[in-house]
Amino acid sequence: MEQPEDGRPVAFGTASLMEKFALLLLFSLLLAGVYLVLKPFLLGLVFGAILAVAAWPLRSWLIARGLSGAMAAGVMLTLLLVFVLAPMAIAAPGLALGVKQLAEQGIGWISTSPQLPASITGLPLVGTWIASTWDGLLSQTPESKAMLMSYVQPARQFITDAALGLATSMLDIGLALIVATTFWSRGDRVALVLRDSLHRLGGPQLAALTDVAASATRGVFYGIVGTAAIQGLLMAIGLVLAGVPGAAPLGFVTLIFAISQFGGALINLVWGGAAWWLYANGGMGFAFWFVVAWGLMVTFSDNLLKPLLIGSSLKLPLMLVILGVFGGFLSFGFLGLFIGPTLLAVAFELLAAWRQRKAAGTHQ
Repeated sequence: MEQPEDGRPVAFGTASLMEKFALLLLFSLLLAGVYLVLKPFLLGLVFGAILAVAAWPLRSWLIARGLSGAMAAGVMLTLLLVFVLAPMAIAAPGLALGVKQLAEQGIGWISTSPQLPASITGLPLVGTWIASTWDGLLSQTPESKAMLMSYVQPARQFITDAALGLATSMLDIGLALIVATTFWSRGDRVALVLRDSLHRLGGPQLAALTDVAASATRGVFYGIVGTAAIQGLLMAIGLVLAGVPGAAPLGFVTLIFAISQFGGALINLVWGGAAWWLYANGGMGFAFWFVVAWGLMVTFSDNLLKPLLIGSSLKLPLMLVILGVFGGFLSFGFLGLFIGPTLLAVAFELLAAWRQRKAAGTHQ
Protein backbone atom coordinates (compact mmCIF):
# COMPACT_ATOMS: atom_id res chain seq x y z
CA MET A 1 0.00 0.00 0.00
CA GLU A 2 1.20 3.46 -0.81
CA GLN A 3 1.00 6.31 1.66
CA PRO A 4 -0.80 9.54 0.61
CA GLU A 5 0.33 12.97 1.78
CA ASP A 6 -1.82 12.87 4.94
CA GLY A 7 -0.24 9.57 5.96
CA ARG A 8 -3.42 7.45 5.78
CA PRO A 9 -3.20 4.19 3.78
CA VAL A 10 -5.47 3.74 0.77
CA ALA A 11 -6.65 0.31 -0.37
CA PHE A 12 -6.36 0.60 -4.14
CA GLY A 13 -7.93 -2.84 -4.58
CA THR A 14 -11.10 -1.73 -2.78
CA ALA A 15 -11.25 1.53 -4.73
CA SER A 16 -10.90 -0.34 -8.01
CA LEU A 17 -13.63 -2.77 -6.99
CA MET A 18 -15.97 0.11 -6.11
CA GLU A 19 -15.32 1.74 -9.48
CA LYS A 20 -16.16 -1.49 -11.30
CA PHE A 21 -19.30 -1.91 -9.22
CA ALA A 22 -20.38 1.66 -10.02
CA LEU A 23 -19.77 1.12 -13.73
CA LEU A 24 -21.71 -2.17 -13.61
CA LEU A 25 -24.58 -0.45 -11.81
CA LEU A 26 -24.69 2.38 -14.35
CA PHE A 27 -24.59 -0.09 -17.23
CA SER A 28 -27.40 -2.12 -15.65
CA LEU A 29 -29.50 1.04 -15.27
CA LEU A 30 -28.81 1.89 -18.90
CA LEU A 31 -29.95 -1.56 -20.02
CA ALA A 32 -33.06 -1.26 -17.84
CA GLY A 33 -33.86 2.09 -19.44
CA VAL A 34 -33.39 0.68 -22.94
CA TYR A 35 -35.70 -2.20 -22.03
CA LEU A 36 -38.41 0.15 -20.78
CA VAL A 37 -38.18 2.20 -23.97
CA LEU A 38 -38.39 -0.86 -26.21
CA LYS A 39 -40.88 -2.83 -24.09
CA PRO A 40 -44.01 -1.69 -26.03
CA PHE A 41 -42.35 -2.83 -29.27
CA LEU A 42 -40.50 -5.87 -27.96
CA LEU A 43 -42.89 -8.42 -29.45
CA GLY A 44 -42.64 -6.90 -32.92
CA LEU A 45 -38.86 -6.60 -32.63
CA VAL A 46 -38.44 -10.26 -31.69
CA PHE A 47 -40.82 -11.47 -34.39
CA GLY A 48 -39.09 -9.22 -36.95
CA ALA A 49 -35.70 -10.66 -36.04
CA ILE A 50 -37.11 -14.19 -36.41
CA LEU A 51 -38.55 -13.31 -39.83
CA ALA A 52 -35.25 -11.79 -40.91
CA VAL A 53 -33.25 -14.86 -39.90
CA ALA A 54 -35.79 -17.29 -41.38
CA ALA A 55 -35.82 -15.51 -44.77
CA TRP A 56 -32.08 -14.84 -44.86
CA PRO A 57 -31.37 -17.58 -47.46
CA LEU A 58 -33.76 -15.83 -49.87
CA ARG A 59 -31.89 -12.56 -49.32
CA SER A 60 -28.58 -14.30 -50.03
CA TRP A 61 -30.06 -15.78 -53.22
CA LEU A 62 -31.26 -12.36 -54.42
CA ILE A 63 -27.90 -10.73 -53.68
CA ALA A 64 -26.15 -13.52 -55.56
CA ARG A 65 -28.28 -12.53 -58.56
CA GLY A 66 -26.83 -9.03 -58.50
CA LEU A 67 -29.27 -7.12 -56.28
CA SER A 68 -28.03 -4.78 -53.59
CA GLY A 69 -29.03 -5.24 -49.96
CA ALA A 70 -31.62 -2.46 -50.18
CA MET A 71 -33.11 -3.84 -53.41
CA ALA A 72 -33.29 -7.35 -52.00
CA ALA A 73 -35.02 -6.01 -48.88
CA GLY A 74 -37.52 -4.13 -51.05
CA VAL A 75 -38.35 -7.24 -53.09
CA MET A 76 -38.82 -9.36 -49.97
CA LEU A 77 -40.96 -6.71 -48.27
CA THR A 78 -43.16 -6.46 -51.38
CA LEU A 79 -43.65 -10.23 -51.42
CA LEU A 80 -44.62 -10.23 -47.74
CA LEU A 81 -47.03 -7.32 -48.16
CA VAL A 82 -48.77 -8.86 -51.17
CA PHE A 83 -48.95 -12.49 -50.09
CA VAL A 84 -49.00 -12.29 -46.28
CA LEU A 85 -49.91 -8.94 -44.73
CA ALA A 86 -52.64 -7.89 -47.19
CA PRO A 87 -54.61 -11.19 -46.91
CA MET A 88 -54.21 -11.11 -43.13
CA ALA A 89 -55.42 -7.51 -42.93
CA ILE A 90 -58.46 -8.40 -45.02
CA ALA A 91 -59.34 -11.55 -43.09
CA ALA A 92 -58.45 -10.44 -39.54
CA PRO A 93 -61.44 -8.16 -38.71
CA GLY A 94 -64.10 -10.83 -39.26
CA LEU A 95 -62.03 -13.89 -38.47
CA ALA A 96 -62.77 -14.06 -34.73
CA LEU A 97 -66.52 -13.82 -35.32
CA GLY A 98 -66.36 -16.42 -38.07
CA VAL A 99 -64.39 -18.86 -35.91
CA LYS A 100 -66.80 -18.36 -33.00
CA GLN A 101 -69.82 -18.98 -35.22
CA LEU A 102 -68.24 -22.11 -36.67
CA ALA A 103 -67.49 -23.42 -33.17
CA GLU A 104 -71.07 -22.79 -32.00
CA GLN A 105 -72.51 -24.44 -35.12
CA GLY A 106 -70.22 -27.42 -34.62
CA ILE A 107 -71.28 -27.86 -31.00
CA GLY A 108 -74.93 -27.54 -31.97
CA TRP A 109 -74.48 -30.07 -34.77
CA ILE A 110 -72.82 -32.60 -32.45
CA SER A 111 -75.63 -32.18 -29.91
CA THR A 112 -78.15 -33.45 -32.53
CA SER A 113 -76.37 -36.83 -32.67
CA PRO A 114 -76.23 -36.98 -36.50
CA GLN A 115 -76.30 -40.40 -38.08
CA LEU A 116 -73.78 -41.59 -40.63
CA PRO A 117 -75.10 -42.34 -44.14
CA ALA A 118 -75.73 -45.96 -45.05
CA SER A 119 -73.06 -45.76 -47.75
CA ILE A 120 -70.46 -45.43 -44.98
CA THR A 121 -71.92 -47.77 -42.35
CA GLY A 122 -72.43 -50.38 -45.07
CA LEU A 123 -68.77 -50.50 -46.08
CA PRO A 124 -67.33 -54.03 -45.94
CA LEU A 125 -65.09 -54.92 -43.02
CA VAL A 126 -64.95 -51.42 -41.49
CA GLY A 127 -68.54 -50.16 -41.79
CA THR A 128 -69.78 -51.74 -38.56
CA TRP A 129 -66.74 -50.53 -36.62
CA ILE A 130 -67.13 -46.96 -37.93
CA ALA A 131 -70.83 -46.94 -37.01
CA SER A 132 -70.25 -48.24 -33.47
CA THR A 133 -67.36 -45.80 -32.89
CA TRP A 134 -69.47 -42.89 -34.17
CA ASP A 135 -72.42 -43.83 -31.97
CA GLY A 136 -70.13 -44.17 -28.98
CA LEU A 137 -68.62 -40.72 -29.54
CA LEU A 138 -72.01 -39.06 -29.90
CA SER A 139 -73.95 -40.98 -27.27
CA GLN A 140 -75.98 -38.40 -25.37
CA THR A 141 -75.54 -39.66 -21.82
CA PRO A 142 -74.86 -37.02 -19.15
CA GLU A 143 -71.37 -38.41 -18.65
CA SER A 144 -70.49 -38.24 -22.35
CA LYS A 145 -71.90 -34.71 -22.65
CA ALA A 146 -69.86 -33.54 -19.68
CA MET A 147 -66.70 -35.16 -21.05
CA LEU A 148 -67.27 -33.68 -24.52
CA MET A 149 -67.91 -30.17 -23.23
CA SER A 150 -64.84 -30.34 -20.98
CA TYR A 151 -62.75 -30.63 -24.15
CA VAL A 152 -64.83 -28.52 -26.51
CA GLN A 153 -65.07 -25.35 -24.44
CA PRO A 154 -61.31 -24.82 -23.84
CA ALA A 155 -60.54 -25.64 -27.48
CA ARG A 156 -63.20 -23.20 -28.72
CA GLN A 157 -61.92 -20.47 -26.39
CA PHE A 158 -58.31 -21.04 -27.47
CA ILE A 159 -59.10 -20.83 -31.18
CA THR A 160 -61.38 -17.79 -30.73
CA ASP A 161 -58.72 -15.98 -28.68
CA ALA A 162 -56.11 -16.79 -31.32
CA ALA A 163 -58.32 -15.40 -34.09
CA LEU A 164 -59.01 -12.27 -32.05
CA GLY A 165 -55.31 -11.99 -31.29
CA LEU A 166 -54.54 -11.93 -35.00
CA ALA A 167 -56.58 -8.74 -35.40
CA THR A 168 -54.95 -7.08 -32.38
CA SER A 169 -51.45 -8.13 -33.49
CA MET A 170 -51.53 -6.32 -36.83
CA LEU A 171 -49.51 -3.40 -35.37
CA ASP A 172 -46.85 -5.78 -34.08
CA ILE A 173 -46.79 -7.57 -37.43
CA GLY A 174 -46.34 -4.26 -39.25
CA LEU A 175 -43.47 -3.34 -36.91
CA ALA A 176 -41.97 -6.80 -37.43
CA LEU A 177 -41.94 -6.23 -41.19
CA ILE A 178 -40.11 -2.91 -40.71
CA VAL A 179 -37.54 -4.57 -38.44
CA ALA A 180 -37.10 -7.51 -40.82
CA THR A 181 -36.66 -5.16 -43.80
CA THR A 182 -33.99 -3.22 -41.90
CA PHE A 183 -32.14 -6.44 -41.15
CA TRP A 184 -32.39 -7.56 -44.77
CA SER A 185 -31.03 -4.23 -45.94
CA ARG A 186 -28.17 -3.89 -43.43
CA GLY A 187 -28.03 -7.37 -41.98
CA ASP A 188 -24.38 -7.98 -42.79
CA ARG A 189 -23.33 -5.09 -40.54
CA VAL A 190 -25.67 -6.19 -37.75
CA ALA A 191 -24.36 -9.76 -37.92
CA LEU A 192 -20.75 -8.51 -37.87
CA VAL A 193 -21.38 -6.31 -34.82
CA LEU A 194 -23.18 -9.14 -32.99
CA ARG A 195 -20.49 -11.68 -33.77
CA ASP A 196 -17.72 -9.25 -32.73
CA SER A 197 -19.50 -8.43 -29.46
CA LEU A 198 -19.94 -12.10 -28.59
CA HIS A 199 -16.31 -12.77 -29.53
CA ARG A 200 -15.19 -10.09 -27.08
CA LEU A 201 -17.43 -11.50 -24.35
CA GLY A 202 -16.69 -15.20 -24.71
CA GLY A 203 -14.17 -15.79 -27.46
CA PRO A 204 -14.63 -17.61 -30.78
CA GLN A 205 -16.73 -20.41 -29.26
CA LEU A 206 -19.45 -18.00 -28.11
CA ALA A 207 -19.35 -16.16 -31.44
CA ALA A 208 -19.80 -19.44 -33.31
CA LEU A 209 -23.05 -20.06 -31.43
CA THR A 210 -24.70 -17.36 -33.57
CA ASP A 211 -24.73 -19.86 -36.43
CA VAL A 212 -26.34 -22.46 -34.16
CA ALA A 213 -29.04 -19.97 -33.12
CA ALA A 214 -29.72 -19.00 -36.74
CA SER A 215 -29.97 -22.63 -37.82
CA ALA A 216 -32.39 -23.44 -34.98
CA THR A 217 -34.54 -20.42 -35.82
CA ARG A 218 -34.82 -21.43 -39.47
CA GLY A 219 -35.42 -25.06 -38.63
CA VAL A 220 -38.36 -24.48 -36.28
CA PHE A 221 -39.82 -21.68 -38.40
CA TYR A 222 -39.72 -23.73 -41.59
CA GLY A 223 -40.67 -27.05 -40.05
CA ILE A 224 -43.43 -26.01 -37.63
CA VAL A 225 -44.70 -22.62 -38.72
CA GLY A 226 -44.12 -23.15 -42.44
CA THR A 227 -45.80 -26.56 -42.47
CA ALA A 228 -48.81 -25.28 -40.53
CA ALA A 229 -49.18 -22.23 -42.77
CA ILE A 230 -49.10 -24.37 -45.92
CA GLN A 231 -51.64 -26.81 -44.49
CA GLY A 232 -53.97 -23.98 -43.50
CA LEU A 233 -53.67 -22.36 -46.93
CA LEU A 234 -54.25 -25.65 -48.74
CA MET A 235 -57.32 -26.39 -46.63
CA ALA A 236 -58.81 -22.95 -47.36
CA ILE A 237 -58.15 -23.32 -51.11
CA GLY A 238 -59.73 -26.77 -51.23
CA LEU A 239 -62.84 -25.64 -49.36
CA VAL A 240 -63.23 -22.61 -51.64
CA LEU A 241 -63.03 -24.86 -54.71
CA ALA A 242 -65.65 -27.18 -53.20
CA GLY A 243 -68.00 -24.29 -52.38
CA VAL A 244 -67.89 -24.73 -48.60
CA PRO A 245 -68.78 -21.52 -46.69
CA GLY A 246 -66.37 -20.16 -44.10
CA ALA A 247 -63.26 -21.36 -45.93
CA ALA A 248 -61.02 -18.65 -44.40
CA PRO A 249 -61.96 -19.39 -40.74
CA LEU A 250 -61.64 -23.11 -41.39
CA GLY A 251 -58.21 -22.57 -42.93
CA PHE A 252 -57.19 -20.56 -39.86
CA VAL A 253 -58.47 -23.32 -37.58
CA THR A 254 -56.40 -25.80 -39.61
CA LEU A 255 -53.30 -23.63 -39.10
CA ILE A 256 -53.90 -23.55 -35.32
CA PHE A 257 -54.46 -27.31 -35.18
CA ALA A 258 -51.33 -27.97 -37.24
CA ILE A 259 -49.07 -25.65 -35.27
CA SER A 260 -50.32 -27.12 -31.98
CA GLN A 261 -48.77 -30.48 -33.01
CA PHE A 262 -52.09 -32.25 -32.41
CA GLY A 263 -52.94 -31.58 -36.03
CA GLY A 264 -53.39 -35.06 -37.49
CA ALA A 265 -56.57 -36.01 -35.66
CA LEU A 266 -57.94 -32.48 -35.30
CA ILE A 267 -57.48 -31.49 -38.95
CA ASN A 268 -59.67 -34.46 -39.84
CA LEU A 269 -62.48 -32.74 -37.94
CA VAL A 270 -62.17 -29.67 -40.20
CA TRP A 271 -62.48 -31.40 -43.55
CA GLY A 272 -64.75 -34.08 -42.07
CA GLY A 273 -67.23 -31.41 -40.96
CA ALA A 274 -67.03 -29.75 -44.38
CA ALA A 275 -67.65 -33.08 -46.10
CA TRP A 276 -70.64 -33.72 -43.86
CA TRP A 277 -72.06 -30.30 -44.71
CA LEU A 278 -71.70 -31.09 -48.42
CA TYR A 279 -73.38 -34.46 -47.92
CA ALA A 280 -76.29 -32.88 -45.99
CA ASN A 281 -76.81 -30.27 -48.71
CA GLY A 282 -76.18 -32.26 -51.87
CA GLY A 283 -75.42 -35.88 -51.17
CA MET A 284 -72.22 -37.72 -51.98
CA GLY A 285 -71.43 -35.88 -55.20
CA PHE A 286 -68.13 -34.76 -56.69
CA ALA A 287 -67.64 -31.94 -54.16
CA PHE A 288 -68.06 -34.39 -51.25
CA TRP A 289 -65.41 -36.80 -52.52
CA PHE A 290 -63.15 -33.92 -53.53
CA VAL A 291 -63.17 -32.55 -49.96
CA VAL A 292 -62.51 -36.03 -48.55
CA ALA A 293 -59.54 -36.60 -50.88
CA TRP A 294 -58.25 -33.05 -50.44
CA GLY A 295 -58.63 -33.21 -46.65
CA LEU A 296 -56.68 -36.47 -46.44
CA MET A 297 -53.97 -34.93 -48.59
CA VAL A 298 -53.76 -31.89 -46.28
CA THR A 299 -53.68 -34.09 -43.18
CA PHE A 300 -50.87 -36.33 -44.41
CA SER A 301 -48.92 -33.52 -46.10
CA ASP A 302 -47.36 -32.89 -42.68
CA ASN A 303 -45.34 -36.09 -43.09
CA LEU A 304 -43.90 -34.81 -46.37
CA LEU A 305 -43.56 -31.08 -45.74
CA LYS A 306 -41.99 -31.12 -42.30
CA PRO A 307 -38.95 -33.28 -43.17
CA LEU A 308 -38.39 -31.23 -46.34
CA LEU A 309 -38.63 -27.87 -44.57
CA ILE A 310 -37.07 -28.58 -41.21
CA GLY A 311 -34.20 -30.73 -42.48
CA SER A 312 -32.27 -33.12 -40.29
CA SER A 313 -30.31 -30.53 -38.32
CA LEU A 314 -32.98 -29.71 -35.74
CA LYS A 315 -34.09 -32.49 -33.41
CA LEU A 316 -36.52 -30.70 -31.12
CA PRO A 317 -38.55 -32.84 -28.66
CA LEU A 318 -42.27 -32.80 -29.37
CA MET A 319 -43.13 -31.82 -25.80
CA LEU A 320 -40.85 -28.78 -26.09
CA VAL A 321 -42.71 -27.69 -29.23
CA ILE A 322 -46.09 -28.08 -27.52
CA LEU A 323 -44.91 -26.10 -24.49
CA GLY A 324 -43.54 -23.42 -26.81
CA VAL A 325 -46.81 -23.10 -28.72
CA PHE A 326 -49.16 -22.89 -25.77
CA GLY A 327 -46.75 -21.06 -23.45
CA GLY A 328 -45.94 -18.57 -26.18
CA PHE A 329 -49.63 -17.94 -26.81
CA LEU A 330 -50.38 -17.41 -23.12
CA SER A 331 -47.40 -15.06 -22.75
CA PHE A 332 -47.44 -13.09 -26.00
CA GLY A 333 -50.82 -13.68 -27.65
CA PHE A 334 -51.21 -14.70 -31.28
CA LEU A 335 -47.58 -14.01 -32.27
CA GLY A 336 -46.51 -16.20 -29.37
CA LEU A 337 -47.67 -19.21 -31.38
CA PHE A 338 -44.64 -18.56 -33.59
CA ILE A 339 -42.24 -16.93 -31.12
CA GLY A 340 -42.66 -19.49 -28.32
CA PRO A 341 -41.40 -22.64 -30.08
CA THR A 342 -38.70 -20.63 -31.86
CA LEU A 343 -37.25 -19.31 -28.59
CA LEU A 344 -37.32 -22.75 -26.97
CA ALA A 345 -35.71 -24.28 -30.05
CA VAL A 346 -32.88 -21.73 -29.99
CA ALA A 347 -32.32 -22.31 -26.25
CA PHE A 348 -32.38 -26.09 -26.73
CA GLU A 349 -29.89 -26.01 -29.62
CA LEU A 350 -27.56 -23.61 -27.81
CA LEU A 351 -27.58 -25.87 -24.75
CA ALA A 352 -26.86 -28.93 -26.91
CA ALA A 353 -24.00 -27.11 -28.70
CA TRP A 354 -22.53 -25.99 -25.37
CA ARG A 355 -22.65 -29.53 -23.99
CA GLN A 356 -20.96 -30.91 -27.11
CA ARG A 357 -18.18 -28.32 -26.87
CA LYS A 358 -17.71 -29.10 -23.17
CA ALA A 359 -17.56 -32.83 -23.90
CA ALA A 360 -15.07 -32.27 -26.73
CA GLY A 361 -12.89 -30.11 -24.45
CA THR A 362 -12.94 -32.76 -21.72
CA HIS A 363 -11.75 -35.54 -24.06
CA GLN A 364 -8.88 -33.44 -25.44
